[in-house]
Amino acid sequence: MYDVQESINAQKKYCEEHRAPHFAPNNGRCWSCNQNIYAPGHHVWKGKSDGRESSGITVEKAGRELITGCPHCFRSYCD
Repeated sequence: MYDVQESINAQKKYCEEHRAPHFAPNNGRCWSCNQNIYAPGHHVWKGKSDGRESSGITVEKAGRELITGCPHCFRSYCD
């Protein structure tokens, strides 16, 4: 299920419970491609969409994994 606010909250809770650093953007918007990581979008390469759709990060995934990068442009948030 995609829900931006619930995903933001799920990632915050995951990081707190696992004492992990919170790498994901606080508002869910990638600072590299400007798409929301918690919603479906389009693959981006070198600043341009290649026309393919990409899946965002679901509420379930945000609650069970540490988010370290963008699912759309593959920008790492932890380097």
